[in-house]
Amino acid sequence: MMQAIPLRMIVGLLIGGGLGALMGYFGKCTTGACPLTANPWRGGIIGALMGSLFAFSTGSARPTTSVEPGSQAGVVNVSTENHPTGPRHLTSAEEFESAVLKADKPVLVDFYADWCGPCRMLAPTIEKIAKEYQGRAIIAKVNVDSLPALARQYGIQGIPAVLVFNKGQVVQRLVGLRSQSDYAKVLDKLVGQAS
Repeated sequence: MMQAIPLRMIVGLLIGGGLGALMGYFGKCTTGACPLTANPWRGGIIGALMGSLFAFSTGSARPTTSVEPGSQAGVVNVSTENHPTGPRHLTSAEEFESAVLKADKPVLVDFYADWCGPCRMLAPTIEKIAKEYQGRAIIAKVNVDSLPALARQYGIQGIPAVLVFNKGQVVQRLVGLRSQSDYAKVLDKLVGQAS
């Protein structure tokens, strides 16, 4: 991660500086009051600052991944071995079928993408729910970029989208960023029915 930040910053400086200099050259601010278009030097400096800020702020959260021995080349399995109480990351349609559709407990599935800001904001809530409902419900995550056919099959058009399954059927659909209590209400009702 430490190597990626300087590279991102350099790219941001170069692109922002170049665009700012072009704006300064072609903008032709006649009063000199416009910071980007007053002259190429000022435009380059302001553009470089804006580019580096943008590059620094667009970091992406990536899950911990590991390639398991004996797995097919190029197939990456996302592991929760470091966080055994965390949500289960599903990486194939077959795994989804066995973990969700054939489950004997209620299942909460978070459909997300790594680039999605609200999805990253929801991730700690999903982690807390996984710990709270351990043994009583299954909490899983599906990356819509990795499994687009599965996302289409369940009509996922906006993310984050949380679907709650019971006995293989979708019983609740919660789209967008919600509070932990919204997810807990649905799970409590299903866990109570299962008891």
